[in-house]
Amino acid sequence: MRQNDFENTPMIKLVMSLAIPSMIAQLVNILYSIVDRMFVGQIEEVGNLCLAAVGICGPIVTLLSSFGTLVGIGGSIWLSMCLGQKNEKRASQILYNSFVMLVVLSICLTLGFILLKHNLIYWFGGSDALYPYANTYLTIYTLGTFFALMSIGLNYFITGQGYATIAMLSVCIGAITNIIFDFILIRTLKIGVAGAAIGTVVAQFISCMFVLCFLRFK
Repeated sequence: MRQNDFENTPMIKLVMSLAIPSMIAQLVNILYSIVDRMFVGQIEEVGNLCLAAVGICGPIVTLLSSFGTLVGIGGSIWLSMCLGQKNEKRASQILYNSFVMLVVLSICLTLGFILLKHNLIYWFGGSDALYPYANTYLTIYTLGTFFALMSIGLNYFITGQGYATIAMLSVCIGAITNIIFDFILIRTLKIGVAGAAIGTVVAQFISCMFVLCFLRFK
């Protein structure tokens, strides 16, 4: 576990040591949707409908997750500035406030998306044939909003302290977990599109716990 020294490391080396793990994390993060579609597309008889339904939910899920990015990027930059000023008390306060904001946002977004999910599905191109599968996927995913926002938002605070590799590792853990659970729930237990959503939520839960434990003990 190596921390990047923002104060003494040459600029080019510092940028590369932060950028490369962040790029890998972004690529791995895409695996969530790709793996879900790979498995649901192979569901017998209704695979094409499930694949289209997950595709419709894609931009809705991205919209939901973007609130975690909103808090994460803004808060982590401010935290890094405070650490550079040796003001650890202020940095801790920023982390705490960002955590509270993510909690409040996750509650509001969960309630809001649950109430609006019917309209959202049709606004993003859903049909009567796709609605049952899209509704199942979106409902389960929305119920796991807390873990999604926490894992996404707080991960930026790990990078902001110089631990870009650890931040990348948390994303990789979630992606691998998602693949394993998709295989078990969809291919083995035949749960269908619900299995894809459950696998994603479980993966985000594990990634969230990893991030929270690292921030808590470091």
